[in-house]
Amino acid sequence: MTDPLHPARARLGHGLRVGVRSVQMATAGILALVVFAWTALRPGPREGRISRAAGRAFVRAATRLGATFIKVGQIASTRRDLLPGPAIDELRTLQDRVPPFPFHQVRALVEAELGRPLDAVFARFDPAPVAAASVAQVHRAVLRSDGRDVAVKVRRPDVLEKADLDRAILIFGARILERLVPTLRLIALEGAVREFGRAVEAQLHLALEAEHNTRFRANFADDPDVVFPRLHPEACTDAVLTMDFIAGVHELDLEREGVDVERVVEAGMRAVSRMIFLHGFVHADLHPGNLLFLPPGRVVFLDLGLVGELTDEDRLTTARMLFAFATGNGATVARLFHENAPHTATPDYARYEAEICDFVEEVRRLGLGNVQLTVEIGRIFDILRRHRVQARSHMTMVNLALMTAEGLGKRLAPDLSLADEALPYLAEAIGVAVPPPTAKLGS
Repeated sequence: MTDPLHPARARLGHGLRVGVRSVQMATAGILALVVFAWTALRPGPREGRISRAAGRAFVRAATRLGATFIKVGQIASTRRDLLPGPAIDELRTLQDRVPPFPFHQVRALVEAELGRPLDAVFARFDPAPVAAASVAQVHRAVLRSDGRDVAVKVRRPDVLEKADLDRAILIFGARILERLVPTLRLIALEGAVREFGRAVEAQLHLALEAEHNTRFRANFADDPDVVFPRLHPEACTDAVLTMDFIAGVHELDLEREGVDVERVVEAGMRAVSRMIFLHGFVHADLHPGNLLFLPPGRVVFLDLGLVGELTDEDRLTTARMLFAFATGNGATVARLFHENAPHTATPDYARYEAEICDFVEEVRRLGLGNVQLTVEIGRIFDILRRHRVQARSHMTMVNLALMTAEGLGKRLAPDLSLADEALPYLAEAIGVAVPPPTAKLGS
């Protein structure tokens, strides 16, 4: 007999799940903001203990909450230059040491996806994962067909439902915040949350990651120092991805394993610059767990699910804007932001332009080698907000890529200037000559 109350019970159950998860998410967010702000504003002998405790508490909360919050923690873990070191040490566990799900679930899922017993596809399949992250975990295996060493990425069983719930809650929260604080509309908060949510959603579907892999391999076919693992399509589905196993070197072991640090930094910056300014197709998840290195100086990019895709118009506008910033042309920076904004209500354009110009001149005097480009982009966004110029939401994924790339470069080469590294690719994208060294900031 059909239960007439079933739809009502289902709605009530869904509402309770939304309520509980909203409270969990809000608690984790408030915890992170309060404690990290405290350690930043009140440094002292206790700062290390407090920030480590804060990082550990956030890791526990993020692990319970799942993919969305783990992704936030992974991004934060790349910025030792912005967050306290002890907190970063804790957050780094979110890169590839999230608690795994049991092997019996792995076996059942792989067999259901591939339609064959595990032993029919793989001559060996290690029960313990080599890495476990927010969306999936990776097991080392050997293909029965050709004896090749492979890595098998298996999606977490409950991740789709949790991510869908997270996205709905975050979009609703962003919408409420924009209504309560109207100036937040000018940084396109809801649009940025929607774009990040779409990107995380795409990361959950491993068939899309396979498509991304094919596209990245084609884009970098001419660069021997940039590597993407080869796929084995016969053992790939939307929940299982099988690729060559690459025994690379972690960034902490580069010098010991004979990897040329300068060369891999150059290759990494070159790859990210080409992704953003030439291809418009960007790996936006470049935390250390997704990078390996091969002697003498090759970079291996893993976990290609989280990407940003720019239209040609957005790609060229971004390149023109950052080129103008890197060459000290504040008036052009102001004009491009204003002309390309979805909405503007600037009461005094001359004052707005003057503030942008003063800011760019301040950075020029300091020299790009002495500033962090992603921090300065954040300061520009604050100027836009105050002068009621709405930022384009596509910048969310670009900023993520720049932030994590700069974090990588700063860890391996502390004197790195991301803008100087990117300048030739910015110039190529917009069809101008690279300025001579005397015209570059920080030279």
